[in-house]
Amino acid sequence: MNIVQLSRLSYDEVAKCNRCGFCLPNCPIYAVQKMESASPRGRNAITRAVIEGRLAWSPEIEKSIFSCLGCGACTVACFPSVKTRDIVWRDRQCLVSEGLYPRIADRVARFVEESHNISDDDNEERGEWRELLKEIPDHMYEKDRAEVVYFVGCVASFFPMAQKIPVSMARIMERAQVDFTILGGEEWCCGFPLLGAGMPDRVESIIKHNLDKIARVRARMAVFTCPSCYHTWKHIYGADITLLHASQMLLELIKEDRLPLKEVKRTVTYHDPCDLGRNSGVYEEPREVIRSIPGLRLVELPQNRQFSVCCGGGGNLEMVDPELSGRVAQMKLGEIQKTGADMVVSSCQQCLRTIATRARRQKVDLIVKDLTELVLEAIDWES
Repeated sequence: MNIVQLSRLSYDEVAKCNRCGFCLPNCPIYAVQKMESASPRGRNAITRAVIEGRLAWSPEIEKSIFSCLGCGACTVACFPSVKTRDIVWRDRQCLVSEGLYPRIADRVARFVEESHNISDDDNEERGEWRELLKEIPDHMYEKDRAEVVYFVGCVASFFPMAQKIPVSMARIMERAQVDFTILGGEEWCCGFPLLGAGMPDRVESIIKHNLDKIARVRARMAVFTCPSCYHTWKHIYGADITLLHASQMLLELIKEDRLPLKEVKRTVTYHDPCDLGRNSGVYEEPREVIRSIPGLRLVELPQNRQFSVCCGGGGNLEMVDPELSGRVAQMKLGEIQKTGADMVVSSCQQCLRTIATRARRQKVDLIVKDLTELVLEAIDWES
């Protein structure tokens, strides 16, 4: 798709923006920066001015466009439902073509293309989280054939803080006797970081590789603990198998009585990840899983479901502007504290990292857990 085609797609969308400003209170970036160029309305105005020839691409515009979290909260509050996130993604493509983009994106793109992950680790080490397990089958969860492929994702594979997520998910599936496999070193980054960086043309070979690997296993289903992997597979890949986020699978297993649960006495709140909730429409399954655990009391955040506030880790912002990402995370932490809950649960490894890191730095006494960790804690192993 060339720049003219991108501009036409974006113009049809930005022309619907009536500059009413209802998006402003919903945008986390605008909430912390209070600048028009940091608002969805401002980004739409910039895009329209560039397309109409009244404004040229510039480093200032680059800063505005690449500071978007891609959370989609603006569209929820927009009466004509302007898809500002899609506009921003196309703007990033245009900026990349003009050479105006954060150069760290080149580094990440090289990591993904050469090492097949976002951290430039040896991709054969994708399964190193298995070392955290006390007991593991001889096949090490890598089978030639399986009903389900567990697509772990880069962050949970390589970042120590998030590795407890695949450990929990594997133990849960094993307890429920799910016939699953992982792809190990044959799993490549889903491509989401490149899409967010305005480099979608670099994703095609990644998609083909991952689809081919799952086809060889002859799986009927793929399950994801990473919402961004799930969202990318669901909306970009065109896979002809069932795709489930972990929260959806967990709920199925609980309803089928394959996971006996014991009492866990805690007050928890749930944070909706942007790519799972607003961008993929999965709201109720994680909550139903939480309510299925005896003894848990769920208190909702003031802004929940489609109005959930991003954790600050979306849209590659943590890579481009970690200070701004941290300010958003601080705002999210304050909202969580106001609920009085002693634990916040989410269904995203990035949300877990962002919120837990901010809580630790602020010396806030808060338990931060992924939904898989909570379920694992609640399993009655004696039943």
